[in-house]
Amino acid sequence: MSVAALFLGLLAFVAVLRVLDAQKVAGGIIDTTQQALSVIVNGDIADEDKEAQVRRASIKLLGGFFWIAAIGTAALCASALIVWGGALLELYSVDHAMAVALGWPFIIGSTAAAILLWLGLDKLRKTSVEVDAHIEVPYSPLDKALHDFAFASPERQIRLGELETRLYRRRIRSETAERPVFITSLPRAGTTIMLEGLANLPDFSSATYQHMPFTLSPLLWGGFSRTFRKSGDKAERAHGDGIEVGMESPEAFEEMLWMAFWPQHYANDHITPWAPEDQKLAFESFFRSHMAKIVATKPGASRYISKNNANIARLGLLERLFPDAVIVVPIRNPRAQVRSLLGQHLRFADLHAREPFARRYMEGIGHFEFGAALRPIAFNPSPTDMTAAEHTDFWLRYWIAAYQHVLATAGPRTVFVDHDALCTEPGLLLPELATVIELEDQNSISAMAEIFRAPRPAPDLDHASRDLMQRADILHGELCRQAIGHSHSSIAKVIK
Repeated sequence: MSVAALFLGLLAFVAVLRVLDAQKVAGGIIDTTQQALSVIVNGDIADEDKEAQVRRASIKLLGGFFWIAAIGTAALCASALIVWGGALLELYSVDHAMAVALGWPFIIGSTAAAILLWLGLDKLRKTSVEVDAHIEVPYSPLDKALHDFAFASPERQIRLGELETRLYRRRIRSETAERPVFITSLPRAGTTIMLEGLANLPDFSSATYQHMPFTLSPLLWGGFSRTFRKSGDKAERAHGDGIEVGMESPEAFEEMLWMAFWPQHYANDHITPWAPEDQKLAFESFFRSHMAKIVATKPGASRYISKNNANIARLGLLERLFPDAVIVVPIRNPRAQVRSLLGQHLRFADLHAREPFARRYMEGIGHFEFGAALRPIAFNPSPTDMTAAEHTDFWLRYWIAAYQHVLATAGPRTVFVDHDALCTEPGLLLPELATVIELEDQNSISAMAEIFRAPRPAPDLDHASRDLMQRADILHGELCRQAIGHSHSSIAKVIK
């Protein structure tokens, strides 16, 4: 009878925790803690504002701790009441019940039962309510706290990466850092689909979600995270563009490395482009080791590939650092791309207002393209009116400035790919792309044709400046004339 009473007490304990929503209270404590930490490390907030925000967070934390302690006390009292009631009815003695409760069989059994009960109630709760299939920020409070911890110190990420290099030196082969492929362009130009297609080829290895949030130590953290993260589940990414991602999906995390070594390029409201002669020997050594480590995460791979939109601000430097690299720049019709850029900015502005962690996440991985995290690359040194980002002309001007800079700085290892032509005739252009990036098995790229769909007609841009639109069309035409499939000169200059 004492065992039955103890398990009834366990049920009462779990029931009180569920009824009083202990999980939500604990999650609120974690959220408040990580928000306070993000305020402390945010250099954009004045000291007096930091003090006021941290003080409010401290008061909120104190209330949360009192509330969680009260819930715990209530749960213990409910459990004790049941056990004590059985003893009062002389079904067993309190001493016997305590002896059973402190024995290893009951401790192990009750722990397993409590976990299964809690998970079962969670599953029952999820199936009894309508759940939105699209989760914009699919991170638990513990996940958010881990990401905030990782993002708070680039120096810690570098030290962990250096430790990893020493621990895994036998798996790191320097030759796999040769002939890398860098995919770059303004966002919404087709860089993601290009990365997904090429990263799935046997030759290439890319950073994946498995390496988050300690992306500068992909072997160390990637191996550890596989033990507790599901690899098969996929969900639509926050962009709402139909692209589904999972833990093994390739993604753009390379910018975290540039931020760690070049913090002076990242101002509060813009990013400064790099010059070809910029040099940091520690960065160059770390980057080469990092590429080799990424390749080592995929069995059979021999080359590094990445997608990094911000690399259009450093084309000359990349070509100097990696003269054997190929830099692939997809080009998309400015009407379609500008509309998509504006739509994504408004989408993420709304998301960042509702979910502060979404902004911290984007800033932590160096994605400053949209929403409250927007920091345009200063292709044009004149100041940018950030309040105009909700209007089409802002993105048209940015598009023109970006691709004028690309044309001016692209060297012999940079090739343009007409994204619209590639989507329309993938079978025609993919073999040329395979030649450009020097694939060993050029027939393997034919499988990529399945992921492309013919583009819709370019939309009209309401309220767009006619002069800006004309300039963008002329520039787009020049970019396409230099793209593979339009001119064989770009292939010849890469193969030389």
